[in-house]
Amino acid sequence: MGELPGSQASPKKRDHLNINKKSESSEISGLIPINKPRGMTSKDVSRVLIRRFGKIKLGHVGTLDPDADGVLPVLIGRATKLQDYLLDLSKAYSFEMLLGIATDSLDATGKVIGECSWDHVTKDQVLKILPNFIGQIKQIPPLYSAVKFKGKELYKYAHAGKTADDVPLDDLQRTVSVSRLTMDFCELPRIGFTVHCGKGTYVRTLAADLADQLGTVAHVTKLTRTLSAGFSIESCINIEHASAASTLLKNIVRPIDSLEIGLREWIADDTLQIQRLVDGQHVVISGQPFSWVDEGLEHSVLAKSSSGKSVGILNVMLLPSGEIKLHMKRGL
Repeated sequence: MGELPGSQASPKKRDHLNINKKSESSEISGLIPINKPRGMTSKDVSRVLIRRFGKIKLGHVGTLDPDADGVLPVLIGRATKLQDYLLDLSKAYSFEMLLGIATDSLDATGKVIGECSWDHVTKDQVLKILPNFIGQIKQIPPLYSAVKFKGKELYKYAHAGKTADDVPLDDLQRTVSVSRLTMDFCELPRIGFTVHCGKGTYVRTLAADLADQLGTVAHVTKLTRTLSAGFSIESCINIEHASAASTLLKNIVRPIDSLEIGLREWIADDTLQIQRLVDGQHVVISGQPFSWVDEGLEHSVLAKSSSGKSVGILNVMLLPSGEIKLHMKRGL
């Protein structure tokens, strides 16, 4: 990361307890877990926060469609550097689908493109097919999605009047992970589910594929994200609270040091080593703290100081000598 911005002090005079600060202005960084309401885009949430707190650096841990609600983790300041790692964490959604009607967007906002009978479907049939959608499954992304084709998001083709027949969606098939899928209710033709899944999973596609195995069609009528970046919907704050005149940013931001990002942690108690890593130098240490590292492969770990401050994401490599080479990948 090099010299701390705004500081001309020599390394000997640096305060190692403040290595996480970009300047003496005590920049606030962390995560705000927002319960996004239906009808707002993820960008709308960012605009509300900027209007309330001024120009701040923002990022989302996965966006939500305007018609969806639930957990929208908003990253502030240096925490935006953790976006990729938080995106890798498991997510959970509750959703409802209506059998018998297909739409071009696979949800209630789209144009009806087909209808099919559903009265042959039973609750037992639904329960029987659920195991087929657990584990590593194949999905074809919907036309109304941010997946890119020839450098352009699919939804832009849809907005330009293109249909699924105009874009080779089959060529964009991907493998996604579903760890749990349960049925919450079955009031035919409406069925409710909860799914725990990995990144890149399209719930609308999941609903359409479920309906296909039931011998009918369907679209999603309600979608709520209940877990993301380690935050449940119960731990989120609503947008009214976040934007209230009496709300202070520091009181709603979860600090970087408190976030679980899914990486192993390494406690660095040698302040000289920490500073060398922050300055972009390689550090070689005994391999004892990293007995789990495979030789020749790079791993990522979250480095923390002995006081619990997050220093950054390190690249870790086991050398033939048995020692470990560390290098700063992303300073915090």
